Amino acid sequence: MPKIDKANLHNNKPMNLFFYSSANAKKWEVELATLKSNNLRLTAALQESTANVDEWKRQLHQYREEVARARHYAGKGAEANEVEQLRQRVAQLEAELAQKNEELAQITKSKKSEQDAEAKLAQSQLELALAAQDGQRQVIQALNDQLARQLDELSSIHRELSAALAT
Repeated sequence: MPKIDKANLHNNKPMNLFFYSSANAKKWEVELATLKSNNLRLTAALQESTANVDEWKRQLHQYREEVARARHYAGKGAEANEVEQLRQRVAQLEAELAQKNEELAQITKSKKSEQDAEAKLAQSQLELALAAQDGQRQVIQALNDQLARQLDELSSIHRELSAALAT
């Protein structure tokens, strides 16, 4: 903020109020933009996690196909030990997939609630700043109207004095 002489501080009080209000509103607009940027970043992370889940599902499908082929060959004389290993591997992968799905659901829920809370807070703060700015604008307008009336009165007095001096 530029330096203001103390003598002019009283005279510029309405302008100072308007300046600080405007700066405050800009600060909250920047905060809202930051939150929107964070929201985009978190959305991208969520999309990446979803892509990972899709990949895990694809891998599980492949492993299930392997097990199905192994069972088919097991019926044709493949070793029971190999089939059991494949069953265990499929069970292990299904457990991992379930765990990853649960983690993804928890992360998604947590991030969404954080985003919602941050957005609500920023919105309410922006509304408060805008309301304060509007209130200050009304005060400045009232002061401007009062100044205009006083100038009209001074102008009228000046005309009367000029007329009195002219006579």
